[in-house]
Amino acid sequence: MNANNRVRSSDYLYEVCKEYPVMVINTECGTGKYHFNCIGYKSNQLLIEYSLITDEHYKDTTQISSSIGDKYYLTVAQLLIAYKNLAAA
Repeated sequence: MNANNRVRSSDYLYEVCKEYPVMVINTECGTGKYHFNCIGYKSNQLLIEYSLITDEHYKDTTQISSSIGDKYYLTVAQLLIAYKNLAAA
């Protein structure tokens, strides 16, 4: 994928994430509520960053925060699977 296509793809993803900024993510430490933060690249891979939200309805929040931190990163494929599962629910 050339640089122009990468920029367009990240622009589209940014708009989707901005439109639907909250996501419930099942991590290895439990289920937490997250808010979209930003999109970036690491090792030439596009990553979507979410920040953990403190929400009394999600009891695993403290465990998640202390074990893996307050940030969670999804690849594009993971994000699309999450939205696909959300649409199917």
